[in-house]
Amino acid sequence: MWLWVIFIIEGDCRASVPFGWLKRKAEWRARKIGFRQIMIEVAREIKREWAKWQKAQTQGDKRDFAAWLAQVGYNANPAEAATWEKNARAIYRLLQAQL
Repeated sequence: MWLWVIFIIEGDCRASVPFGWLKRKAEWRARKIGFRQIMIEVAREIKREWAKWQKAQTQGDKRDFAAWLAQVGYNANPAEAATWEKNARAIYRLLQAQL
């Protein structure tokens, strides 16, 4: 579900690159990489962040995964962390309610 949360809060179909995935922005704009490939890479990144978060939990970190992504992981931009986390939580709840 976090894949879709990130897709939505990073601008969904209006974003200059899906998922805000700037690592491949030039290739996306040049049409050398498709949505599916970016989605796969972001899913892998989320999986890596999940593993890092779980390890941090065993070492006493008290953040939940949304806070982790905003403060340490996927977003990790101090200027945007609070807003990103708030938006992520809202979209997560919205999607969760649809299940």
